[in-house]
Amino acid sequence: MGSQLIKKQFAVTRKNILSLLEGVSPEVLDVVPEGFNNNIHWQIGHILTAGELFLFNGQKNLPENYGQHFAGGTKPADWTNDVPSVEDILVKLQEQLERINQISDDSFEIELEKPFIGNKTVGELAAFGAFHESLHLGQIQILKRLIELQK
Repeated sequence: MGSQLIKKQFAVTRKNILSLLEGVSPEVLDVVPEGFNNNIHWQIGHILTAGELFLFNGQKNLPENYGQHFAGGTKPADWTNDVPSVEDILVKLQEQLERINQISDDSFEIELEKPFIGNKTVGELAAFGAFHESLHLGQIQILKRLIELQK
């Protein structure tokens, strides 16, 4: 039951991200407002990259440049020229959601080799991942509103 709720939370958050970004101009996606370290482009790349870490144990489902650009502590000011596009990230977010939905319910009960961010089971870490993703959805909402108001 708990695993289904976690999967549903991921689905709801991803739907909200896609809806929020529908029709947003590329200029808005790449603006880093004064006082912020990141932009919307980074936020969605980070959600994708963190999802791999939390739900797939950092397996190599993404090209290496995703971690280089979107891992915690990174920022667009340090980006090189091989940054994945927003379009590619959005496609990969959908693909990742399909993989999340394929995780067996029993897998959520598996104990982690060692606790990670205070989580002891795959399910606890997945629940944290859903929470983390919602936090970044809030950041996307704030950035979008702020940038659009400034234009």
